[in-house]
This record gives sequence, structure tokens and C-alpha cells, in this order.
Amino acid sequence: MLLVQENAAGVDIDVPEGYVMKPEDRPSAEAPVAPIPVIDIGLLSGEMSKADGSGAEETAKLRLALESWGILMVTNHGVEPCVIDAMCSASTEFFQRPLEEKMKYSQAADGEKYEDYHQGYGSKELKLEHKSTRDWVDRMFLQVEPQEHRQLHLWPESFRDILHEFFVQQSDLVNKSLLPAMARLLGFDDDFFGKKLRDRALTFARLSHYPSCPRPDLVLGVKSHTDATIVTVLMVDNNVSGLQVQKDDVWYDVPCPTNPHALLIFVGDNTEVISNGAFKASVHRVVTNAQKERTSVAMFYVPIPEEVAPKNDLVNDSSLDGARK
Repeated sequence: MLLVQENAAGVDIDVPEGYVMKPEDRPSAEAPVAPIPVIDIGLLSGEMSKADGSGAEETAKLRLALESWGILMVTNHGVEPCVIDAMCSASTEFFQRPLEEKMKYSQAADGEKYEDYHQGYGSKELKLEHKSTRDWVDRMFLQVEPQEHRQLHLWPESFRDILHEFFVQQSDLVNKSLLPAMARLLGFDDDFFGKKLRDRALTFARLSHYPSCPRPDLVLGVKSHTDATIVTVLMVDNNVSGLQVQKDDVWYDVPCPTNPHALLIFVGDNTEVISNGAFKASVHRVVTNAQKERTSVAMFYVPIPEEVAPKNDLVNDSSLDGARK
């Protein structure tokens, strides 16, 4: 691929021009660190959160995260450390393979074009006819639920079993701990959000690898966006930061977990709609690193469109204020 030394604006660059962001979208050299709430989600589960008030502090932190940042970090979440480690190792190993080996798991027969939300492997560098600025990322996108819709021929055997187990344990975190706690904050039954992820709801996994980039001042790993989900659960690199979250028009760095097996939770657009704005969807992006590469695994929990509407109790201001008390 041709490397350009100077673009039309006279800026010296040494990355393909299709990756260079507009000046107003480029990351700043330094960003403040976001005080992301770290929550022991085990203290929010079931009767433990009600019996002796031990979960009151965690509940307050959860409310802060959902109503302001739209992102939280969880510990004591029930996903086994060995499963997280295995998922991390398997993902890293896959992206280290030669391109021709990875392309065996792509639906793009000619290796040149694909749609963003296909299943299988696809590198942004292969999108030769995409008009928007490209993301500096290599990725694999797979549907994991409903299970009968899995295209297992696109799942590398090296991580097929571990991805399934990672999904099963993570779904317990979402459905048995996180979503019930979120529902209680709005004054609803524990299964309020969980009911929206049954029947025809979808779950997708996205494995992403961010190679080192010679010009992190010009290029983004993933552009600014929110997720069209109820929640997104992210397994991040413990040693290399790169995620940023926006609040009040300011971009903040999301720190690496101090607990090596902590998971990040993003509030999605659908939750903001369903909660009538009580919970805020997280605006986030990924910056690049000149020296280090980074790998992450995200799980997207997507309801059917018919379930995305605010509950009547939340439509007027007085009831919403009451739910927040």
C-alpha cells in the first residue's frame, strides 16, 4: 500500500492517507484520566444487596456510572480468571497469524470488500472502496446468540470452545447481576431489562487487534461512537491503554484495570432510550499507540427493535425523578 509523505494540507504523514482523521477529530497529545467507577458487582447480586446494606456503596457508584459516565469497571463478576486469560491468549494468537491464514475465516471471497457487520474475519485495511476514514484495527465479528445462527465455519477452532464459555459466563454476569441491579435503580422488577434480551435478541462478539501506529496523533483505532446495545461488555488489555470516553465534550483516557481480570461495561443507546435518558450511553473511541499493540474482546447485547421504548412510568418528569430517589 502506498505511503504518502505529505497530504493536500501540507501535513507530513507516514501512514496511508485513508486513515488520517480530519483535524477536528484527531486525538490530543494528552487527555485527563477518567475516574471510572470500579464496582464489586458481587455485592449487587440478589439478596446480598438487600440484607445488610453492604451493597449500598456499590449501588451508589453504579448509579453515578450509569447516570453520568455511561461506563463502569466491574470486579467479582463471576467470569473465571482462567477463562479471561484463555480468551485473551487465543485472540492474540489468532491476530498474529499471516493474513492468508486469517482470511480463511472471512466471508469476503475476493478479500477486497465487506460490510461492517458481517460475520467472520475482516481487516479494515481491506476496505478499498470505503469513503469514510478508516479505523486502524484488525477484527473478527461473530454472532454468538441465538446459537442456531452461529456460523461455526467462521469460528477458528483454536478459540471456538473458549469463546463459547466466555459468552456463557459473561451472560450470567449480565443477566443475573448487572441488569437486575440497573432495573432496581429505576424502581422496576429485576427482570425488566433481562426480558428485552430474550426470544429474538442478538449477541455478537467482536475481537479487535490494534497494531502499533507510527502516527497516533493523526489516526484513530476506532472512531467516536456509541453502541446500539443494552450493554456492551469489554475485556481489555491489562497493560496497554487506548480507550477514551467523552463527557461534557471532553475526551478522557480510560485507565487500564488495576485488577487484571476486571471487565468494562458500556451503557448502550437502547438503554438510554428505554430509561428515558436516566442512564447515559457512553460515547467512546480508541486511540492508537506508536510502540505497542493492543487486543480486546467485546460482547454486544442487542434487543429486538420492538423492545426499545421507554416504559410508561418513565415518560413524565415526576415519575423519572421518583425513580432516581
